[in-house]
Amino acid sequence: MRTNRWRYIRYADGGEELYDHLNDPNEWHNLAVKSGTVKIRERLSQWLPVANAKPLSNKRIP
Repeated sequence: MRTNRWRYIRYADGGEELYDHLNDPNEWHNLAVKSGTVKIRERLSQWLPVANAKPLSNKRIP
């Protein structure tokens, strides 16, 4: 999920990444581990799909 300021990622295993592009345009500091970002993560997560995409098969794509 991306806004003008934030980039939020939630992985199938529950892992999260949150970056503030205003203060960290190179995404060096994952803010998802900070307790002060709970409300931001909750707001952005509302835009994510409810179900994760199915994994790709192990077959090679020509």
